[in-house]
Amino acid sequence: MNRGNKLWEGHRMILPEHRTRLLERETQPYSAPVMTEDMQEEIEIRVQEAMMHRKALRFVVGESDGEHTVEGRVVAYKPDTRSLQICNEWGKFLLPIQNIVRVL
Repeated sequence: MNRGNKLWEGHRMILPEHRTRLLERETQPYSAPVMTEDMQEEIEIRVQEAMMHRKALRFVVGESDGEHTVEGRVVAYKPDTRSLQICNEWGKFLLPIQNIVRVL
């Protein structure tokens, strides 16, 4: 008998303190941390070194729904849009510089 996951679907439980934390996370909008000049310089240096040596970087990007990790090689800097062109296994895309929180 193949019921998929329906057998256990109704038996899921969540603790009240976990539920309140999940609801708080959904209602609070994401606010990016304030970047200091030192942090901006460190990001610039790491991006320049990665471009020179053609190495991949892992970026932490802040968006409206929270922080996400993006990994790829920096191909170019686009001054007109103030963004980095990133190349990874899914293709090429633009990453706005103002969305970068930190570089891992």
